Amino acid sequence: MKKVIAGTLVLFSIFFLAACGASIEKEKVKAEDRAEKAFNADPEAANEEVQVLHFYLPTDMSVKSDKPNNIILEKKDHPYIFFYNQNEPNNSQALYDNMVNEEEGAFIVNKTFSDQNRFGYLMITGIDEETFEVTAGIGGMKVTTESKTKNVSDDAETMMKIVASASLKE
Repeated sequence: MKKVIAGTLVLFSIFFLAACGASIEKEKVKAEDRAEKAFNADPEAANEEVQVLHFYLPTDMSVKSDKPNNIILEKKDHPYIFFYNQNEPNNSQALYDNMVNEEEGAFIVNKTFSDQNRFGYLMITGIDEETFEVTAGIGGMKVTTESKTKNVSDDAETMMKIVASASLKE
């Protein structure tokens, strides 16, 4: 009887681990799709002004703090870092290239988007089995956060909406 219970527990554990591994596979495909749609959509209307930027901030997020070139956003105590370099235009690949060189191929997702005036990207790397670093950027602006597996695609879309809406004050 003990062998049956032990065998059942082993099988359950295998199925559970396989399901967890498969969920990031599904979530990364959704994240790529949702980030690309946000990149290609008309930008959300800017409703926040911080430092030299105007940008869209979802109603469930707030500005926690800001320092030169960094704005810390927060959603229910979950931080998002909005970095910008006002010297890089929307079609710049400098931030993207820097990230690619730093990570050296450790990406779960490394997807780029472009149109006539903008270069965008979505990058996802693993931190541990259930936590991932997600970065969405356009030109000289990017938003980064740590996401649990189930939140990866939501965060990717939200962050792309934020950077897609951002513009420098004139």
